[in-house]
Amino acid sequence: MKKLEGRNSGFTARAIVLGVLLIGLNCFWIVASENRVIWELTDFSIFPTTLSTLFILILLNLLVTRFFKNLSLSSAELVTIYVMISIATGMAGHDMIRQLIPMMGNPFWYATPENEWADLFHRYLPSWLTVSDKTVLRGYYEGGGTFFEDKIIKAWLIPSLAWSAFIIVALFLMLCINIVIRRQWTEYEKLSYPIIRLPHEMMANSKGLFSNRLMWIGFGIAFFLELIAGIHYLYPAVPSPRLKYEVGRYFTEKPWNAIGWLPVNIYPFAVGLGYLIPLDLSLSLWFFYLFWKFQLVFTAALGMRSSAGWLLGEQRGGAWLGLGFLALWSVRKHVWRVFKSVFTGGGDSMYRVAVFGMLFSFAFLVVFLGQAGMEYWYATLYLAIFLLFSITITRMRAELGPPTHELHGMHPDRIMVVIAGTRRFGPQNLTVSSLLDWIAYGYRCHPMPHQLEGFKLASMLKMREGKLAVSMMIAGVIGTFAAIFFHLVLYYRYRYVIWGVGEFWRLQSWLTYPIRYDAPVLRQMGFGFGFTVFLMIMRRRFIWWPFYPVGYAVGGGWAISWMWFSIFLSWLAKRLLIGFGGLGTYRRTMPFFLGLILGQFFMGSMWSLLGVILTKNMYTLFP
Repeated sequence: MKKLEGRNSGFTARAIVLGVLLIGLNCFWIVASENRVIWELTDFSIFPTTLSTLFILILLNLLVTRFFKNLSLSSAELVTIYVMISIATGMAGHDMIRQLIPMMGNPFWYATPENEWADLFHRYLPSWLTVSDKTVLRGYYEGGGTFFEDKIIKAWLIPSLAWSAFIIVALFLMLCINIVIRRQWTEYEKLSYPIIRLPHEMMANSKGLFSNRLMWIGFGIAFFLELIAGIHYLYPAVPSPRLKYEVGRYFTEKPWNAIGWLPVNIYPFAVGLGYLIPLDLSLSLWFFYLFWKFQLVFTAALGMRSSAGWLLGEQRGGAWLGLGFLALWSVRKHVWRVFKSVFTGGGDSMYRVAVFGMLFSFAFLVVFLGQAGMEYWYATLYLAIFLLFSITITRMRAELGPPTHELHGMHPDRIMVVIAGTRRFGPQNLTVSSLLDWIAYGYRCHPMPHQLEGFKLASMLKMREGKLAVSMMIAGVIGTFAAIFFHLVLYYRYRYVIWGVGEFWRLQSWLTYPIRYDAPVLRQMGFGFGFTVFLMIMRRRFIWWPFYPVGYAVGGGWAISWMWFSIFLSWLAKRLLIGFGGLGTYRRTMPFFLGLILGQFFMGSMWSLLGVILTKNMYTLFP
């Protein structure tokens, strides 16, 4: 009986061991491929390598089930493994530890007499969070060496352990927040979680999905297109269908030439992901992408194109803030009830652990940053803004499931500077927060939504959520150490692209040319915030209103600019199928679009894996 309960909970020794082993493989895969072979594997809401690992694991499990049924993994065990890999892959990905490691050394390696970084802010950088010895850093920035030297290991050991502690506690804080809000969003509001549709079908209904002819047709089309594209990359004489165009160059007359770069690309995976999300959201994504382009044309027609008053990225930052406040508003009553029950002696034990865990972990992070040199009130504000954006991403994915989500340039410290200027915060706060900005680089592979989606998968399979939470923390710890280790080892061996330099150029500007506040940016953020609230009010009051505020917030992003036409195609296909065939036709054709996602992600991941094995550049899945 105990064995059966363990399999149903998913928290078994073999699931944890297998999850840990696959975390190591996936972290190495991501670090090696994103930095050397292929660029954008963790830009998406679903990670291609994680999905491909799950696909291979399920195929092997189906084979084991046929011959040794008692040895096969249960659906709950597969969920545990998948969630563990997803969280760890996010830690190794594009916007997390990949940004952290170079920022430990960038302010020292790139310091010159001309930029005066040493005089401006070196004294404010904590030695236990940075590496300042250029003889140690030389191998990291130039490659061709080895990490395994006593001097190098000792120089990186303390900063790596310190940042690991920060990351692990931050993961625990986000996990506690998810435990508190999960019931409101999952059980009361019944958010749809479209992103987990494919993984859930693969794990809970593998025989049904993999025996569906439409799924294999979609898989075959996407797989073949990706296969041919990769062969064409290696052997240009082999013809390949052209699925990517740039039409902005055809707009040569003013003011239309202000539209700039306008890609028209067909990505099978984006067509599939677009089919999973609500019809109005897919409409909103491509419509608001064109809306952002229209703003460029409109301002150019008014002679304002170069004006700082039209800063579209800052509009998106305001939109994200608006979505964050709307997300908090949606859970306010539930959170109040949870806190009240905990402090009056009621409530379940999981809520008690989560509430006190939130308080402890937040206090730990504030003290951590205080010891690094931040004033406590500044650290509190920084973390509060970061968590607001974290909740925003988690909510938008749970409710609507956009194929990607990124927000560049809107670090918490920049938002505070826009509102209050630089003088009020001082060089010490600004320097330490610049060192911390890796945590808010782009928000694409953020771990918090993967935690909540893991809880949703657990509830769908009647798993014990407490055990899954433990496996998530195991994944976070192992993933953090593995990602840091592989980044250091591979960077010392190969010469990779270095990130995280721009934050210190911005810091130099702040310290050299202090500002009171940034009025043009503040206006655009205010407009983005207000327009987001307007869209939400219209959405809730008028059933005919088609536009989601999430589409406005996400539609102007870099990744959506590549995918917008594919999302348009999925919107058109879905609208026609529902219009002429009804919901029954929509449901029956769903496996075809799931196959498009799986086929391109799997073949694209195989190309990247081949590049890792051969240590050479390879065809790029995206962009």
